[in-house]
Order: sequence, then C-alpha cells, then structure tokens
Amino acid sequence: MTKDFDLFLTQLYEAVEHPELFEDALLTASDLLRASGMHLYTYDAAKPEERLNYVARIDPSFEPEYTENYFAHDYRIDRVNRSPYGQIITDAEMTTEYGLKTNPIHQLLPKFEVYDLMGTNLTKGDNFGWFGVSSLNPGDGFSPSQRKMFESMIPHASRALHYRQRVRSLEMRLSLKDSVTGNLPFGLIIFTQYDINSINPRALEILEHGFLRLRKTGISCSDRKQNRKLEEAQISALVGGLPIVNLTDERTGTTYLIQMFNPKPQASDGSLETAQYLAVKIMMTSATANADPAVIEKLTDVFRLSKAESHVICAVLSNTSLQDYAQDRSVRLDTVRKQLKSALYKMGINSQKQLFQLYEVFRSFSR
Repeated sequence: MTKDFDLFLTQLYEAVEHPELFEDALLTASDLLRASGMHLYTYDAAKPEERLNYVARIDPSFEPEYTENYFAHDYRIDRVNRSPYGQIITDAEMTTEYGLKTNPIHQLLPKFEVYDLMGTNLTKGDNFGWFGVSSLNPGDGFSPSQRKMFESMIPHASRALHYRQRVRSLEMRLSLKDSVTGNLPFGLIIFTQYDINSINPRALEILEHGFLRLRKTGISCSDRKQNRKLEEAQISALVGGLPIVNLTDERTGTTYLIQMFNPKPQASDGSLETAQYLAVKIMMTSATANADPAVIEKLTDVFRLSKAESHVICAVLSNTSLQDYAQDRSVRLDTVRKQLKSALYKMGINSQKQLFQLYEVFRSFSR
C-alpha cells in the first residue's frame, strides 16, 4: 500500500510540470481506493480559458458538457463551497430531495457512469476547486477505510492542483514555453538547479548594464545591501512564493523590478524540496522617464481613480515633486498630498515605492 501511495505522489507532483501525468496519478488513486472515476477540477467562469480538468475512468466529454451546460445551475456548488476546505463531503451532504427531483445534473451523472460521490472543496478565491471520486456502482457508498485513504490524498491533490494553476497562469502570461527567445518587453531567464536553462535577448541587454550579474543558480546584484533582497526573494520563490523586488542603481538612477517564480516545486512525502527551476522576470525603467499615459489610464480604470487622483499619480510616476506639481496646477500642497493619499488607498498600497512597483507590473502586462 505504501509503495502504491508513493507512486501516486510521484505521478501527482510530476504532473505539475507534465499535466499529461494527472490521469496516471488519478488511475493509481482510483485503484488504491477500489473505486471508479476520479475528477480533479478548477474553474472560474470569468476565466474559462484557464480551467483545469483532469479525470480518470470518466468519459472526457463529461467535463465540457458539464462546464458549459450544467455548472452555472448546479445547486451543489454552493454546498461544496460552504464546506470546510479539504474536508470530505458526500452525496448525502451535497444533494437535496428537491434537487434530486428537479435538477438536470442528476440525469447527467448516470449517463457518464458517475454514481455515489465522495469529494472535497478545493476552492481558492474565484476558482471553484473539486477533488472527487465515484463509487463503482450505484448505492455502493464508501467504507471508513476508503474515506481514510481519500483523506490522506486530499492535501497532495490540493497542492498539485493549485501549483499547476499557477504554472498555467504564468505560462499564459509570459508565453513561458514558446516565447523565451522572442521579443518580449522584459528580460526572462529560466534557471535549472545548477545551470541556466534559457535567457531571452532583452535579459542579455539588461545584464550588459552591469548592475545585475548572472550566476548558474540565479541573479545577483553588484550592490551588496540590495543583493540581500535578491537572495531573500529567491528563497521565497523556491518554496512557492511570488516575490517582487525593486532595486535602484544609484549611479544611473535606473530602477529594476524583478519578479521570481518557481514553476515546479518538487515534493516527496508531502514536503517541499529544492525546486527544479526558477523563472526570473526583469523590467527596468529610467528614473527620469515620463509615465506611460496608457498605463495610467489602465490604473485609473481598474482602481476607479478620480481625475485629480490620476493626475497626481502620473506626476509622481514621472518623478515630479509634489511641490512642483502643486505650483503648476495652482493648488495647495496639502490638497495634492490628500489626493495622493486617497489614490494610494484605492490601490491598496501605502507608499510611493509600492506605486512604482505596481506601475511596472501594469506596464509589463499592458504590452
């Protein structure tokens, strides 16, 4: 049993990077449980292109039919969402007599040989998440030993599903697989454990400035004090964090915004080990550059800034002092400060440094 469970873990965590292995992992889990079909699924109606769906012993046509025609009307979803994260929930707790009689979902399930269900809520934010298993036959239910085995699988399924979701999101935003050598507006470097996997032309241009240095396992900074920020960020990224570091080259006034991400945390027996590789995204901007009007417009729309608030953050991002801005606009300095404070509050930040970081993120993804 231990050997089979270890096989399940190996397949599951390898599937984070190689999603075609999810079916093998779920087949192994189904055999361990002596059950039928298994389903690992996450879906956000606002981002249908990012949904993840992995099944074993279930007709693949089940998911598109369910998602497109039944998900929005499935009354059980609310009951799953209200159940504690990671806790087992069964048919008896999800369904109602009225729902059994009136909801078409109960006609869909037998059609695809999905019978008694045992599963768990893996919802995070707006992404509905589900890890579930079907009995072999109608009315079989699940024994205490099956429940115990399934319970031991849940934290691993949760971790693998949401790591895969983050990898998918990163791949979609950065075109990680196909555009590393393309003409991206930012530097992108992929490191393996002991070597450089790939580096795009923009990253090479940025490194030529000499402020950032390339090592086999990551990047470093010529400024020792600021280099500590990079070291801390890399440690955070290797255990699943998504740190953003802001560094300034005092000699040139150039600002570097660096984002790190670990696309594939390995795991053994449920504990994180050293990551296989690390993605490092680098953006740079001159301290004297004017703020991009298109990005300011995007920030204004997203955070519903007033016209005055939009103008003042544009001034700050263009490195105009508040005093000079107040004089140019013929308004009191205290009024300008209040406008800036209000804008920062709406954006959920509390400093001009964070404003520059947020601007760079929006600038990158607006291109």
